[in-house]
Amino acid sequence: MLAEIASVVAPIFVLTGLGFGWVKRDMPFDNNTVSNLVMYLATPSLVFSSLTALNISAVELFTMGAATVCLIFGCMCIAYPLLRLAGWSRHAFLPAMIQPNTGNMGLPLVLLTFGETGLALGVIVFFIHAVSQHSLGVGLSSGQMQLKWLARQPIIWSVLLSALILWLDLTVPQWIRNTTELLGGLLIPGMLLMLGASLARFGITQPGKIISLAILRLLLGLGIGSAVIWLFNLQGQAAGVMLLQACMPVAVFNFVFAERYNRNPDQVAALVLASTLLTLAVLPLLVGFILKLPG
Repeated sequence: MLAEIASVVAPIFVLTGLGFGWVKRDMPFDNNTVSNLVMYLATPSLVFSSLTALNISAVELFTMGAATVCLIFGCMCIAYPLLRLAGWSRHAFLPAMIQPNTGNMGLPLVLLTFGETGLALGVIVFFIHAVSQHSLGVGLSSGQMQLKWLARQPIIWSVLLSALILWLDLTVPQWIRNTTELLGGLLIPGMLLMLGASLARFGITQPGKIISLAILRLLLGLGIGSAVIWLFNLQGQAAGVMLLQACMPVAVFNFVFAERYNRNPDQVAALVLASTLLTLAVLPLLVGFILKLPG
């Protein structure tokens, strides 16, 4: 069991640490270039190749999607009154509580833990959160909904094209499959290096408040994630993928939106760092527990 946990956790630490150390040594790292490669090329390619290559039923995909929607709104229903009770900004911190890092950290973990089949399920969770992040997340941060953002996201068109191919039972030409698999291979190392580079630029302010929010993010993931698994009767890999993705730390994109709309960006950046460190600390226990799930 320890060897299995190490095989999942070690690559996450190593690649994130490489990105972190690269920036700390003042080596050049163009975050905009890497993020654009990940967003516009690697992510849609991985989504397309994952969804079209695996034999996953429409029912499974729909169930994971519906469960993820419930996860998001469940976290929001718990986090909103708690933030209001504490007197902390909902515009700044509510998006952070409901939008975990299902991409940079979640997808590599899902792939290492469950392989290609689990990755396809993890992509669905990531996709729903990406849609939520660029609609609900932007709305909460800015104070107004901007659904036009969704039309600009390549992942949306990649999922729609994949769904059309699956619905019509079409065969993807081998050259397209090979190309998207190669481009998709950039995603996992690119995301982890970018995560480490981003963390190297953050610091922690108001530690009591930030650590409390980081713990809340983890507890929301564990509690609401477990409730969603029970509600939708998820089994085996589906249950493991859902719980793993639900427990991910605060997504870096929350800092991007907080900075853009001036919603306590320094504190949100600190929360990204603190929640990531907390998740990394408990990751061996979390992965060990998930590997023991029945099915």
